Amino acid sequence: MQDEKILLKLARLILPSGFIENFKITGITSDANDIEISLDEFDNLPEERLGHKVESKGFLDAVTVRDFPLRDKRVNFKVRRRKWYDCTTSEYFTNSYDAVYKGTRYSKEFAAFLKALPRDISPIGPFA
Repeated sequence: MQDEKILLKLARLILPSGFIENFKITGITSDANDIEISLDEFDNLPEERLGHKVESKGFLDAVTVRDFPLRDKRVNFKVRRRKWYDCTTSEYFTNSYDAVYKGTRYSKEFAAFLKALPRDISPIGPFA
């Protein structure tokens, strides 16, 4: 149990800020090439839905988001967002977050880093 707490504390240190406030860590796996951190969205309702009768309808399929490598291993976040049903307006909705670079599956910080690399650099190690 103590080892689990230490791993979760460490994972919180490496998560991009947009993930820390909105998702809880549900698992961490590692192999020779990859570190995978599973994240589930907290049950945060947007302000415009407060006061409405809202029901959770589970989670959408997990989306993989790549982040900076650690110790020559690729880091992937498996992110599951909640699906909600607003009984007041009879519509389904999900929360959206500004933590992924538009049009990619990279964290904003990692995408900015990759864009700054010279174009003629060959893909190596965990950047491949």
